[in-house]
Amino acid sequence: MGWAVNRRAGNRSAAFSLIEMIAVIAILVILMTAGIALLGGTGAQSRKAGTDMLIGLIEQARSTAITSRSTVVLAISEPGDLYKGGSQVTSNENVCRVGMFKVVTWDPTKKMTGSLLKRWQSLNSGLVMNTGRVDGFENPMDSAKVEIAYGTQGYSVKGNLIAIDSRGRLLYPAATSAPIIIRLAEGGYRGSPLKASVNKGKGGITENVLKIGRAIARPYRLD
Repeated sequence: MGWAVNRRAGNRSAAFSLIEMIAVIAILVILMTAGIALLGGTGAQSRKAGTDMLIGLIEQARSTAITSRSTVVLAISEPGDLYKGGSQVTSNENVCRVGMFKVVTWDPTKKMTGSLLKRWQSLNSGLVMNTGRVDGFENPMDSAKVEIAYGTQGYSVKGNLIAIDSRGRLLYPAATSAPIIIRLAEGGYRGSPLKASVNKGKGGITENVLKIGRAIARPYRLD
């Protein structure tokens, strides 16, 4: 009799352990699914944050140009574009930065002097400014780098520029009278010297595209 009771108790214990195991497996599946979804969305979230930052900087540059009645420039600085006293400044952070400058005399064919209006803003690691046109629209990353000297410690940046004049119009690049585009893609800086490298998956390049009007330098998303 006692043996039968013990056997039934043992069966109940085994059945309970099986239920526990099924529950644990179900929880693990849910967590793995959530983790995959989160990892899959990381790039999109990073691109959205970078796109929002660029939109904010362009809007701020436009309003500053109008209110200060001057030419305001956004300088896109990649690793190796920053100099001090004529020497290249190295950094452990291989990211793209954007600086906002008010230039004294606008002439992209020469080294210009400007004042940095706010701290450099950095894109997240894993993002690069992609080259190439979209729908035939000009891309500032395809233009030659222009040097701007600033500050009292001999700093300068040789970057790709977006310039807005005192009336809020897109001034540069100006190969045509059409709008320009900015391509913010997933990728990184590789090689020696460091160069932007875009990630290419089965679906092609993963990127966000901004279009900036010529008559009114306001950005809006194409994607």
